[in-house]
Amino acid sequence: MARGLSRRAFLTVTGAAPLGRALCIGQSEPPRHADVVVVGGDAAAYAAVFRLAQRPGLRVTLVADRAPWQPAPNPPSTLADLPPFVRGHQGCFDGWRDRGNSGWGYADVLPVFKRLERYEAGASDTRGGDGPLSVRHCWDPNAGHRAFLMAAGPAGYRQDSRHDFNGPRSQGVAGYYQKAMLDDRPHSFDAAFLAPVRHTSPVTTASGGYVSRVVMEGTRAVGVEYVSAGRCVVIRATQAVVLCLTPVRAAQVLMLSGIGPGERLRALGVPIVADRAGVGRNLHDQITVPLRYASPQALAASTVSAGMFTVSLSASPPDLQFDVVVPRAGRRPEIGVDVTLVRPSSRGEVVLSNADASAAPVVSLNALHTESDLRALVQGLRLGRLIMTGAPLDALRGDETAATAPDQTTAALEQRVRALGAPCGHLAGTCAMGPASDPEAVVDATLAVHGTRGLRVAGAAVMPDIVNAPPDAAALMVGDRCAEFVLSGWFAGP
Repeated sequence: MARGLSRRAFLTVTGAAPLGRALCIGQSEPPRHADVVVVGGDAAAYAAVFRLAQRPGLRVTLVADRAPWQPAPNPPSTLADLPPFVRGHQGCFDGWRDRGNSGWGYADVLPVFKRLERYEAGASDTRGGDGPLSVRHCWDPNAGHRAFLMAAGPAGYRQDSRHDFNGPRSQGVAGYYQKAMLDDRPHSFDAAFLAPVRHTSPVTTASGGYVSRVVMEGTRAVGVEYVSAGRCVVIRATQAVVLCLTPVRAAQVLMLSGIGPGERLRALGVPIVADRAGVGRNLHDQITVPLRYASPQALAASTVSAGMFTVSLSASPPDLQFDVVVPRAGRRPEIGVDVTLVRPSSRGEVVLSNADASAAPVVSLNALHTESDLRALVQGLRLGRLIMTGAPLDALRGDETAATAPDQTTAALEQRVRALGAPCGHLAGTCAMGPASDPEAVVDATLAVHGTRGLRVAGAAVMPDIVNAPPDAAALMVGDRCAEFVLSGWFAGP
């Protein structure tokens, strides 16, 4: 059990691959040799393998990782449950660049976003038209979605059902999110990125087990140790190892491989390869608080997800996301919004519990530790109330539910935020990108692990600050760029 987390929260934040995008189910005999070994668990793995497979003759092995303590993923089966596909505000990427990561500003990453997607409206200055992943709008809103958009106007926001949330600066506009969908069904990352290369390139997979460590010869990564069906084998990589793992697993595997805070690793008997204090630090997650009202009527089924991004006080880029919740069959008769802090300042860490790769690490999320996070969510509840109590929603909205209704003062709302705030499972930051001179940085601007050769990390784990959106779209971009770095120069120096 993680320190400071309930069992449910622990499973949420450590849980599994990107929602609904499980990497290989079942077991398969792992290949023993490859040019590049990609260890998957984060969305970045899909884009990395797809890009690597474009190099003729390159042998790529994708290792699907799920440690014994991680629950099986629960993929969404319907469009209604599919999460929004949103890149994040351009300020998020410019912020990465400004932290010493040259080449990661919005202008640098935009071409990568474009080549990954096949947007239903076609190519433009900001959108891609012929990429592997189909991104589309849902156009069947029910009365709750429409009323939310109408109520946004009197509350001081714009409303636009066709708003492009994947533009560079989405802020203050209520609309309908885009989703990764094809032919009215979810377009899984497996179908978009792996299926096209399975039979056209030497890509192999290993599944049904977990990676216990990266095999190092001195400071050079030469493969991974893989445990499956009670057997431990080494899958060797002649060129590079790329860890596209969830942030908790990425930190755990690096530390088990001798890369991390030296004093702690020595205490566990782990030989030191690179003493990097930042491994496992900078852990953060987006935090959501529900705001609900009784709903006197059932609403028509819909595949639409509606919402908006806005600022709590003076944040830039926007630090709040509102997601509309409407009554659905089999669920509580409630309408409202989930108020999510998408740019938290609180930071936690991942620490090894022991040197056993099958044991869960200790996860201390430290959510809502800073006053600014608490104030942001209090302001989010107030803004949510401003919209939800608007006249366009009168016919659909009853009384505010008891969970938040008594709370009006700042002190009361702060207590409610602490009681109701829950992690989204959108973890980031445990292997943060930054220059070698930054003791908290784990990888450089080419995603190479400081102090090593032939080893890179990609995905949400390398984000020094999480994007202000669900992180999958940005993680795909990071995975694609990581593959570019591998292909352009096999090894990065320490």
